[in-house]
This record gives sequence, structure tokens and C-alpha cells, in this order.
Amino acid sequence: MDREEGMRILSTRGWLGAAPADFGQSILSRSSWERLEAGALIQTGGEAEGELIGLADGIVEMRSVVGRPDTPLMHLGHPVLWLGYGPIAFDRPRPTAASARTPVWLARISQADVKKALSARPEWWRHFIKPAIANGDIALIAAADLLIRDNERRCAAVLLRLSGRRFAGPKDSKPVDVPIMQDELAGAANLSRNSAGTMLKRMAARGLVELGHRGKIVCFPAALRAFVEQG
Repeated sequence: MDREEGMRILSTRGWLGAAPADFGQSILSRSSWERLEAGALIQTGGEAEGELIGLADGIVEMRSVVGRPDTPLMHLGHPVLWLGYGPIAFDRPRPTAASARTPVWLARISQADVKKALSARPEWWRHFIKPAIANGDIALIAAADLLIRDNERRCAAVLLRLSGRRFAGPKDSKPVDVPIMQDELAGAANLSRNSAGTMLKRMAARGLVELGHRGKIVCFPAALRAFVEQG
């Protein structure tokens, strides 16, 4: 993916796609562009300063740095995703560590450049804080799913969220590869590894998922969501 295509994706989808064009242009014109391989660190979490980061392609894994150090995988972020606005908007350290789960393409804008753009047009602040609202919604969804009493439906709901297909959308007819190991799914769904494995086998028998080698999971979003929402 070249810079031109990446900037088009970031400017027309998600947060900036719904914002005024001049605001998006002001932010993206100050960005650097990079590719990172799977496993590369994007942000360590806990930084009081840093960059605004836009994910144009690939999948990012996020883990909380706020709670216990052994907190399991929290979320898998899919394009278009924005990170790093907390220190800029709220003067607070970043609450999550992020790394590339797959190869990723990112735009980075320094904190100084973001603040420069916002100071020139103070009315843009109301657009800038919208990613915080979107990510707050994801956190609420994650918390609500963990309250599902039925273990198998809870596991399915978490898998849907990690696949980026928690709610209905135009891509529901297509299977989704979820780059997650069984033990990671178990931790994210507050289950034992053996319990999660048994549930995944039952889901596979119903045609809701396919299980591949090395922990690969392919889910069928519409069918899996119907199962979550039953009774």
C-alpha cells in the first residue's frame, strides 16, 4: 500500500471520513507513513506524550496497561482505527499497549503537529474527540459481552468483536480470518483454554466457525451473531 492509497482510506473512512474535509487534510498533511511487520510494537502504553496514529491496513492487538500486568488480550483493532489521542485531548497517559498482529500500514502525526492544527482552529476540537467516544463504545460492548451468562454465547460474542464483526454490516456474508490463538480467545472471554476449545469445536460442528492449523479461526459473522442473539 502506498501513501496515497493510505491517505485516501484514512480520509474517507471512519473518523475523518465524517469530519470536515479541511480538518482531515490539516491532520493528514502533517503525517509520516510507515509499514510495520507482525509483532512490531506500535505504542508501549503509559506514555504521557506521543503521536496520533491512524491504522489504514492490517490488524492491531491492544492490551490494557491500567490493570494487572497479566491482563489478557483486550481487543483486535481493524481499519480504520485511531490511537494516541488521550495524551493530546485529555492530558492523560495512554491506557493501552498496541502492537501489529499482522503487517500494518500506519500514519503517524506528532503531538506537537496535532496541537498546532487544533490551536489554529479551536472549533476542530469537537471533531478531534470523536475517536474517544467510538473507543468508549467498544469498551462498553466488551464489558457487556463479558456479562453474558452462557459461556458459549459469551465466547462467540467475544470472537465476533475480535473479528471486527460484532454488529451487522455489509460484509456479513463473507467469512473472516481471526488471527488469534485459542488461549488468547479464552483469556479475552474469561474462560479456561480447555473450555474455549470445547466450545469452538461445538461451534465448528454447527457451521459457525472453522478451525485451522496453528490456532487459526475462521468465523461466519451472520451465523455466529444469530447464535449469540438467540434466547
